[in-house]
Amino acid sequence: CGQPEIPGFRVVGGEESVPGKWPWMAAIFLHGPKRTEFWCGGSLISSRHVLTAAHCTRDTRQRPFSARQFTVRLGDVDLSRDDEPSSPQTYHVTEVRAHPKFSRVGFYNDIAVMVLDQPTRRSRFVIPLCLPPQRYQRDQFVGQRPTVVGWGTTYYGGKESTVQRQAELPVWRNDDCDRTYFQPITSNFICAGYAEGGKDACQGDSGGPLMLQREASWMQIGVVSFGNKCGEPGYPGVYTRVTEYVDWIKENMV
Repeated sequence: CGQPEIPGFRVVGGEESVPGKWPWMAAIFLHGPKRTEFWCGGSLISSRHVLTAAHCTRDTRQRPFSARQFTVRLGDVDLSRDDEPSSPQTYHVTEVRAHPKFSRVGFYNDIAVMVLDQPTRRSRFVIPLCLPPQRYQRDQFVGQRPTVVGWGTTYYGGKESTVQRQAELPVWRNDDCDRTYFQPITSNFICAGYAEGGKDACQGDSGGPLMLQREASWMQIGVVSFGNKCGEPGYPGVYTRVTEYVDWIKENMV
C-alpha cells in the first residue's frame, strides 16, 4: 500500500495532479432523483473499502443516504473526461458504515467506511493507501507537512475543479487550533493549514485524505472534515485524526 508506481516528485500547494500520482484517491458520486453529482472525496484502504467522512453519508436533515445512492470512481484524475489513459473504474457501494457516535454538531467522529460491490482491480492507477502503523499511534505530527488531495472548489463558493489538485499543509498544535475555533478541538482531530491562509482543502473535498510519506510509503493521517471557509487566514482545516480510529476502521473492514 501507499506506493505510487510512477516516479515521485514534490508538490506545492494547489497544483494539478497527474494520473497515477495518488492511485488511492476515490471520487464519490451521489445519485439523486434529479441528477448525479460529485459529492465527496475518499481513499481506497483495501481492495474493497473506501475511507471517507461520516458527514458525506447524511443528507441535510441528518438522515443516512442508502448505500445504493453512491458510486465510487477510482483511477480518475479529471472528472470531466472519460478518455483518460488510467481507464477509471466505477464501483457500486453495498454498505456504508458511518461511525455510530458521529455528531453533525461539532463534527465529532466524522469518519465512515464504504464497502464496494467487488474487489478493485489493482493497476498502477489503483493502489490502496496505508493506514498508520501502530508506532505512529502517539505521534502528533506537529510541524510536519502532509499533503491533501481532492477535486474541491479552488476558492470558497466556487465550482469544483474537475481536475485533482494537491497542497502541502503544515500541521498545527491542537491547542493552537482549539483557540482558533469556537468548538473544542479534541485529540480526535488534527489541524493543518497556513496561518496566512490561501492553500487549503476546500468544499467538495470532504472525506478526502491528509497523508504523509514515511520511508517509501504514504499513510493516511487525516480525513477532511471541516474548516472555516477555505484557506481563510488564521483558520486551519480540521481533519478527523486517523491514528485515533485505526481499530474502529479495521473492525469495519471485515
